[in-house]
Amino acid sequence: MKKLLEKFVAGGFSLALLLLCGVGTASYLSIQRLTEEKRWVVHTHQVIEALDRVRIGLSNAEGARSSYILTKNTVYREVYQSEKQKVYQVLKFIRQLSSDNPSQQGRLNILEPLIAQKFSLLEQSIDLVGQQSLDQSTQMAIANRSIEIREQLQEMDSEEKTLLQQRIAITDGLFRQILIVVGLGYALSFLLLIVVYLLLQKQIRLNKALSQEAIRLEQQAAKAKLADILETITDAFVALDRNSCCTYINQRAGQMFNHHPADLIGKNIWEVFPEAIEYQFYHVYFQALAEQRVIQMQEYYPPFDRWFEYWMYPSSEGVSIFFQDITRQKLAEIALEENERRYRSLVVATSQAVWIADTKGMLKDFSSWIALTGQSDAQVEGWGWLNAIHPEDRELSELLWTQALKTKNLYFSEHRLQVADGSYRFFAARAVPVLDANDEIQEWVGTHTDITEQQTALRDRNLAQLALQQANEELEIKVQVRTAELQKLNEELKRSNQELEQFAYVASHDLQEPLRAVTGYSQLLENEYQDRLDESAQEYFGYIIDGAKRMQQLIQDLLVYSRVGTRGQEFALVDCNVALNIALSNLHIAIAQSKAIITHEPLPKLLADKTQMVQLFQNLIGNAIKFCRQEPPQIHIGALLRRAGGAEEAEEEPLTSNSCRDAINCVSTSHSEWLIWVQDNGIGIKSQYLERIFEVFRRLHTRREFPGTGIGLAISKKIVERHGGRIWAESKPGIGTVFYLTLNAN
Repeated sequence: MKKLLEKFVAGGFSLALLLLCGVGTASYLSIQRLTEEKRWVVHTHQVIEALDRVRIGLSNAEGARSSYILTKNTVYREVYQSEKQKVYQVLKFIRQLSSDNPSQQGRLNILEPLIAQKFSLLEQSIDLVGQQSLDQSTQMAIANRSIEIREQLQEMDSEEKTLLQQRIAITDGLFRQILIVVGLGYALSFLLLIVVYLLLQKQIRLNKALSQEAIRLEQQAAKAKLADILETITDAFVALDRNSCCTYINQRAGQMFNHHPADLIGKNIWEVFPEAIEYQFYHVYFQALAEQRVIQMQEYYPPFDRWFEYWMYPSSEGVSIFFQDITRQKLAEIALEENERRYRSLVVATSQAVWIADTKGMLKDFSSWIALTGQSDAQVEGWGWLNAIHPEDRELSELLWTQALKTKNLYFSEHRLQVADGSYRFFAARAVPVLDANDEIQEWVGTHTDITEQQTALRDRNLAQLALQQANEELEIKVQVRTAELQKLNEELKRSNQELEQFAYVASHDLQEPLRAVTGYSQLLENEYQDRLDESAQEYFGYIIDGAKRMQQLIQDLLVYSRVGTRGQEFALVDCNVALNIALSNLHIAIAQSKAIITHEPLPKLLADKTQMVQLFQNLIGNAIKFCRQEPPQIHIGALLRRAGGAEEAEEEPLTSNSCRDAINCVSTSHSEWLIWVQDNGIGIKSQYLERIFEVFRRLHTRREFPGTGIGLAISKKIVERHGGRIWAESKPGIGTVFYLTLNAN
C-alpha cells in the first residue's frame, strides 16, 4: 500500500510538472506570435499616419503657392519648397513601410508621378505670377492631378485600414486563444496538485503511524538497554515521576541511600528523606520540573556528611537524576581555593605582578599581569606581553630575557611598563627558574615591582643637583653684577640723602624765615592799623596770615616726612605701651576737647625707633579724633602676635599680659610679626579711596570741614615701611575705620 501511494504521488507530481511545462511553452509561443501581430498592427498605423502627412503636405504646398500668388511674398515660396521636400520624404518612408505589400508598391508607382506632375504645375503657376491671369489649361491640369492624387491616396488608405482590421482581429483571436490555453493548463495542474497533496497527506499519516510503532518498540528496547547501562555505570541514578515517586533506582543509588532499590520503588522521595526539604536540592528539583530545563548543581548533604553533584533531566513523565559522591574532589578544591587565596593575598600584599612562564619563556599564568597592564589573554599569548613594555626599553628587556633562558640564570631588568590606565611606570622585573632533580627548568616564576617613586626621586635628585649647580653659577654672576649695582646705588643714595638733607635745611631755615617775616609783619599791620581798615581789608589780612601759617605747617610736615628715613634713630627695644602713653600725652588737649574715649590692649616690646613709634600712634589717634562724628569718638588700640613656620599657615595668638612682658622671648620663628590696629567710630572712608589716603598731600575733605595738610598718613606709612612692615585700612562710611599695621617681632 505504501509503495503504491508513493508511485501515485510521484506520477501525479511528474504529470503536473509536464503539464505546467507544456502550458508554459504554448504560452510562450502564443505570446511570441501575438507580439509579431502587434508589430504589424503598429506598422499599419504608421502607414496610415504617413498617408495623412502626404495629404497635409500637399495641402500646405498649395496654400503656400496661393499665398505667394496673392501677396508675392518670398516667404511663402520658401514654405512651399519646405512642404514639397517633406512630401517627398514621407513618400520615401511609405515605400519603405509597404515594401512587403506589392499592391501598395504599385499604387506608389502611380502616385509618385502624379505628385511630381502636380508640383511641376504648381511651380509653373508660381512662375506665371507676373502675368495678369493664369493659364486656364494649367489650372485645369492642377485640379485634375489633385483629384487623381486624392483618389490614389484614398485607395491606399482604404486598403491599409482594411489590413489593420484584419490584423486586429487576428491579434484578438490569438489573445483569447492564449487565455484559454493558459487557463485550462493551470486549472488541470491545480487539480493534479490537489490530488497529489491528498495522496501525500495520506502517506504522511501512514508513515507517522509506522514511525510511532517503531519508536514504541525502540523505547522498549532502549529501556531494557538503559537499565543494563544504569546498573553498570558508577553514577547513582534515580527516576521520579511528576508526583516525586521513585520509578527506578540503580544499585549504586541504593548503596548510597542504604536502602534496597526494590523497597523504594513507588514511594515518595520526600517522605523517605524528609530532611532533604531544608536544602537547596529540594528547590532546584521543583525548578527543573517547572522550567523543563536541565540543571546541574553541587551541594553538601549533612545527614550523609557528603558532597554530591546532581544532574537533573526533566521530562513530561518526571525527572531523571544522576548524582555522584564528590566529597574527596570537593575537599581538594576547597584546599586549593584556600591556597589560591593565600597566594593572591601574598601578591596583593607585595604590590607586585606575579607571573609564571614555561620552559620556552611563554607566559602561562598571567592573571596578575593582565590586571596590571590591562592586556587581554590574546594579547599576552606568546611573546605578546613584550608589547606592554615601552618601545625604547623593549629590545634590551627581550635580550636579557633570552639570555636568562639560555643560561638558566636569574633574570633582572628595569624598564618602563604601560599599566592599565595607559600611563608608563618604572618596574623592576625579576624571575627565577624552578629546576627539577636533574637541574632542568620546569618553569619560571617572575615578579614586576613598581619602582616609579624611586626612579622619580632619583631623577628629581639629579635634576635638582644639576639645577642647583647651574643656579649657583648664575647666582655668582648675578651677585657680582648686583654687587656692582648696589655699590653704584649706594653712592647715588648717599648723594640723594645729602641733597635731601640740604633740602630739609633750606626748608627749615631759608623757606621758613621769609614766612615768619610775612606772618609777623602781617600781624603788626593788622594790630596797628586795625582801626583804619575796613572789614574787607581785615578779612584779606586774615587770609594772608592763615595762608602763611598753612605754608609754614606744610614745610614742617614735609621736613618731617623727608627725615623719616634720613634722620631716624637707631632701633632699640621700645615698649609700645610707653610710646602710646607719650602720644596720648601730646594729644591731651584734643582728647579733652573731643571727649574721646581711648582704650588699648597690652602692647608688645619691639626693636624700633621710639620717636617714630610715638609719632605713628599720634598720627593715627589724631586722625581718629579729627574725623569723628557728632558723638564723642571711641578709639581702641589692639595687638596680635602672628606666627608662621615652614609651609604651615600662619596661626594667630591673642596678646595677653604675660606674653607682653618680653616680646623678644615670645618670638619662635623669624617669620613672626605683630599685627597692631587702631579702630574708631568716625565718619569712615569710601572703599575707592582706601589706597589713596596714604599719598602725600592727599585730602578727601576741604580745609573748612577738617583742617590739616594731608601728609600725616603718608608719614605713618613711611615709618611702618622703615620698620619692615606694611599698613592698610578697612572702613565703612558712617560706621568707622580700622587702621592695621604689621611690625617684625624680632
